[in-house]
Amino acid sequence: MLRKILYITYHFPPSTKVGAIRAKGFARYMPCFGWHVIVLSPLLSGKPDGQFHIVETHPPYQKIPPYLFNPNLRKRLKSAVGYLPPIHQRIYSFFRGAIDVPDSRIGWLPFAVYAAETIIKEEKPQVIVSNFGPASCHIVASQLKKSHPEIFWLADFRDPWTQFRKNSLRTRFEKSLEHKTLKYADALSIVSQYLANALQKDYPDKKVYTIPNGFDPAEMVIDNNPVTDKFVISHTGSLNRKFRNPSILLQALQNLIKTGKIERQHIMVTFYGHDQSWVLKDACKYGIADIVSYQGAKDRKEILEIQRNSQALLLIWRSGKGEEVTLTGKIFEYLASGRPIISIGENAGEIEYLLQQTHAGIHCKTLSETQAILCKMYQQWLKNHSVEYQGVKQEITKYSHIEMARRFSQALENG
Repeated sequence: MLRKILYITYHFPPSTKVGAIRAKGFARYMPCFGWHVIVLSPLLSGKPDGQFHIVETHPPYQKIPPYLFNPNLRKRLKSAVGYLPPIHQRIYSFFRGAIDVPDSRIGWLPFAVYAAETIIKEEKPQVIVSNFGPASCHIVASQLKKSHPEIFWLADFRDPWTQFRKNSLRTRFEKSLEHKTLKYADALSIVSQYLANALQKDYPDKKVYTIPNGFDPAEMVIDNNPVTDKFVISHTGSLNRKFRNPSILLQALQNLIKTGKIERQHIMVTFYGHDQSWVLKDACKYGIADIVSYQGAKDRKEILEIQRNSQALLLIWRSGKGEEVTLTGKIFEYLASGRPIISIGENAGEIEYLLQQTHAGIHCKTLSETQAILCKMYQQWLKNHSVEYQGVKQEITKYSHIEMARRFSQALENG
């Protein structure tokens, strides 16, 4: 008989948030290791996948407007009334949600706790796992743990809560809230060893497990070497003009075209994501507007196809404290595509190690390094109209959701 987990998450597919990807991988592959996962979430933005056991609850009142103006979502909102707490708790949730601490989803707390109590009574799970962020998920789990101390609680982090924040009045308040919340946790998990060490320092009496993000092995492409009419470089995901800017790539291309090492009619760089039209102005500044395209946001299915049919995938590493010790969820999606990765950023850390280990790409810290790899890949493309992928499958599969689920299972069994 499968053991049961109550999994508390604010994001789950059809949401495309990074937290939803980790949550889906957890729910999909934990049964491979003898666990049945009951997902507790607020009302999802679309019909949930029938392969999962999902309990949807009423969303925070502050998050309701999008549901009211969409006829399909409005119908689904009515379906969530089965888990409404008593009226006084609903009133409390409204005012609690108006205070944006620790996050804007805290108004979900009474709805989630009420529904979870029903699930615990009916399903009798042996384990609770809460998915951060938002931090509200951990607060929900903390309240449940206080009422049910016999249930093992693992608090899972995709990002630190307060460990790398600037010191401020709010940070001090939230650090206190974090400690009050996590003192009830039986164990903690986080996505990198460096972050695990930082978490262990704050919670020396807790077991802290390192469980990286990953990709769904069902989406992995093997021996993928597409032939294209142009040397196509694609970037899918978020950019930021201040912290995640592709200026090194643009300057590298300007120099290579100017020196004749790349012919502009043979190359195209395309960006996909929200609010990135500014990259076209930057390309114009470097005199390469004709080879840079911005195509806006696409659905995930389209994005996966775009990645698989690109000659190279671009990853711009964000500058900032702690960034070098984390791995963005985008890197795992790229790993599954079977295409070479060009990572660019001054700080390397975890990403450089991953690319060296898997041979899935290269990290460039400088303009000259970026020019060298672009030139090398372009020459390969000129010869074969394809850049050969050299990723090592055995190493890449270590970052799959199956391996992630294995680590979660081991953590729960070790206690």
